[in-house]
Amino acid sequence: MLELEVVPERSLGCEQWEFILGMHFSQSVSIIQSQVGIIRGVQVLYSDSNPLDVDLVINLPHDGVRLIFDPVVQRLKIIEIYNMKLVKLKYCGLPFNSPEVLPSIEQIEHSFGATHPGVYDSDKQVFVLNFRGLSFYFPIDSKFQPGYAHGLGSLQFPNGTSPLVAKTAIYVGNMGAGGGSDEHNLKSTTTTFTTRLLS
Repeated sequence: MLELEVVPERSLGCEQWEFILGMHFSQSVSIIQSQVGIIRGVQVLYSDSNPLDVDLVINLPHDGVRLIFDPVVQRLKIIEIYNMKLVKLKYCGLPFNSPEVLPSIEQIEHSFGATHPGVYDSDKQVFVLNFRGLSFYFPIDSKFQPGYAHGLGSLQFPNGTSPLVAKTAIYVGNMGAGGGSDEHNLKSTTTTFTTRLLS
């Protein structure tokens, strides 16, 4: 399991390597090549029909991380952690997501501070807590939606349990990341990517 440091509006990485927003696709590939055996099962997702209109994506399914690149300039624009159970995450050197530290509402507020209320998306049944360059997505059952007017922390959940972060996005700016690429138009090259990287 990778143990990575989250730097809002900048990067995701560790002491040996770092995926930095704005880096070129080829730089990310070089990092992945240098970590063969540590980073496994890499997928490149792209559109055959609209390669310049649909984001270019490097998916790391064993680590729950997705790197989303602009399709034209091929610069990293969003880093998504879409499976929180597959990776350990730290902020300022302190863990906020690991098997021992669950990414609950309280943990996120403790680690990052609660500066303002989040936004509820009733269509996706998700509550998004946005910070500058960083968003946390909490799945919320629709029956709790009417009571969230005072923020996610004011909701009452059964048996005192609160939802855990389902996805985290790192990006540049103030607005929450939209959540990635149009996966319906993407082609996966799972089995040949590692061979292509190394040859």
